[in-house]
Amino acid sequence: MSRTVLVTGCGGTGLGAAVLQALAYSGDAWDPVAADAHPFSWGLYRAARAGLLPWADDPGYLTALQAMIAEHQIAAVIPGTEAETVLLAERRYQLQTTVIANRARLMPLMTDKEYAQRELARLALPFVPSYPWAQRERAIEDFGFPLVVKPTKTTSASRGVFLVTSPNELMILGPLLQPSKAPVVQPYLGDVSAEYSVMVLSDRDGTVIDSLVIKRELTGFSLRDEKMWRPPGSKGERHRLAISTGYTQGYIVRDAEIQGFAEQLAKTLGSCGPLDLQLRIHGGQPHLFEVQPRFSFSSPIRAACGFNEPDVLLRSFLDGEEFGRLGYRDNVAAIRAFTQLLVPVDEMLR
Repeated sequence: MSRTVLVTGCGGTGLGAAVLQALAYSGDAWDPVAADAHPFSWGLYRAARAGLLPWADDPGYLTALQAMIAEHQIAAVIPGTEAETVLLAERRYQLQTTVIANRARLMPLMTDKEYAQRELARLALPFVPSYPWAQRERAIEDFGFPLVVKPTKTTSASRGVFLVTSPNELMILGPLLQPSKAPVVQPYLGDVSAEYSVMVLSDRDGTVIDSLVIKRELTGFSLRDEKMWRPPGSKGERHRLAISTGYTQGYIVRDAEIQGFAEQLAKTLGSCGPLDLQLRIHGGQPHLFEVQPRFSFSSPIRAACGFNEPDVLLRSFLDGEEFGRLGYRDNVAAIRAFTQLLVPVDEMLR
């Protein structure tokens, strides 16, 4: 018999929509109920049952969520936005159901890049360093150009991320940045062809189940910005620089070094649940530039390969089911595109 799962944040480009797509690969094991704050959200019309919730920062959010849990007899909640993931990881014991989310103490790794940098440095792990916007001149002195400018708060889907190749570009960018997002400057390390997305799954007790590596192809759907760049004073060929939109596509590969690095990090952090890592190879070593203890936009890709993270973690958190390696498919390319859904206006949620 199917068990009912509430998936929030189900807009078309949201984490929740990705989770819904992944759950579709698990047959009829789960009966998803979709929720979002806005009626113009793709997932609301892809699930058999759906409802509207306030935004996560609304004082009435938890009360409304608890009412929906009771109404639909929800067995587990999967938060589908970063804001809800942070909130429900911390307040999970106030709900009368299971929350499928990582530990609350790991959330600052996702929401605060300065904290993440300090923690990774404490663990002696290689990472792409971040400089507060006020220290951008120091970043130039230490690394030169190119640089990447990004916010430290709410970086979902790489919003507010810029590729900068000259002092003039950096100066023009300044007035466009939002101080409330606490922008930082990072060196552009590694080659454009050496960027990877890694998901590590750990069960409810913190035991690593498995990991999957996607070698990113920064083109089309996944390309946010690109430039051809030649170092000042160089007479050689120009190099292609690129940054991702955050929507991964590319090649599913097995890489023992990257997987070993990622799985050891999950163990060191005490991860319980999903851990999404973004890294580049620089100087022969993996260098982290994002550590996100949550599900990712790539969940449907991995589910299609037999690495169905929502299904596996539901079974682990709810039933204590134990897993070996998942035996997923590799040596395939994942190519993505937008889709669409037509909904009669009088059938939209209000």
